Amino acid sequence: MIRFRLYRALESALHLRNRMLGIGVFPDPSRQFGPEGPAEAVSYCDRVNRDFPAYLKPPADCPPLEFERRAVPGPQGLTTEELTFASPRPSGHPRNDRVQLRVWRRRGGPVPDRVVVFHHPLYQSSWRPWEWFLRDLIERVPVAFMAGPYHFDRTPPGWFPGESVIGPNPARVYRAMRQWVADQRAAHVALEQYAGLRPVAVVGFSLGAFQSLLAASIGELSLPIVSIGCTNRYFYGLTRGTLGGPVIDATRRAGVTLELLSRMADSLQLERHVPRIQDQPVLMLRGVDDRVDPPPSGERLQRALRPTRAVMVPAGHATLLFHRRSIFRESLRFFDELGLLDPEREPAARTGRLQAGGEA
Repeated sequence: MIRFRLYRALESALHLRNRMLGIGVFPDPSRQFGPEGPAEAVSYCDRVNRDFPAYLKPPADCPPLEFERRAVPGPQGLTTEELTFASPRPSGHPRNDRVQLRVWRRRGGPVPDRVVVFHHPLYQSSWRPWEWFLRDLIERVPVAFMAGPYHFDRTPPGWFPGESVIGPNPARVYRAMRQWVADQRAAHVALEQYAGLRPVAVVGFSLGAFQSLLAASIGELSLPIVSIGCTNRYFYGLTRGTLGGPVIDATRRAGVTLELLSRMADSLQLERHVPRIQDQPVLMLRGVDDRVDPPPSGERLQRALRPTRAVMVPAGHATLLFHRRSIFRESLRFFDELGLLDPEREPAARTGRLQAGGEA
């Protein structure tokens, strides 16, 4: 009980810090909408909701992409490279339409030809905490970290990171997810053709886990997935969770009722889509006291997904970070059981069930 009170205090402090910095706060919600305001956004969302999987699919005739590659400063003992390329789904914001993909490799020893791809949570601007969080994984295998739409250096001037992803206009969520899926496909091409690395698994945290499972559900990602703190129901999380208050306030100020918001965000319920990937290897890690998309959302997602293994972590949402060693101990065990990291073995088939897990 004392531990969970401490975690709740830490998460509240993180939320307060973000709001003091203006992250997650929408002083002018009208700029989240086009010239015709909410009516245009409602019409857009209605079209998306008619066939969400088809909407997300990247274009089949994507032209060849030009990649740039350079070394960047990184943590001691690691080699850090950055690949950049034009987004195959441009948004019209020049900064956002240049995708960043960082690759971390451990210095010394044999050079693996495999890579694990990581997708991050909402509101991210600094690589440094993630270099720390992923360090145990990087010690075993190269890790590629793609900046999602409107995050890191992809953030347009005058906007906070992630502002054009989660906000009072669900149409922006749909556009960002659509771009993220297309960018992920291009990132895998960049890793193989320009870095000589074959993606063998994906790790996603929170929004990054949502995006990864969603991409898999439409057939765009057939690799094993580690899902950390994945959210499930967008509208439920906004109205019941700890991060939704400023978004709901901005939504109302923009003239969008909760009933209309629920209609617009109808497709953003991951539990509807993941039954398509019940045979795909997935390790699911959830915080016991996660209140961003609070119970019973996590349980509903787990029942729909039927992951290969589900592990409850004694943490909240953001405080899952402090369990990085146990999280990646579980992840590496999962990868080893599938034969993903052994250069002498071909990875196991994408189907199959592993031994059930408990608490990390």
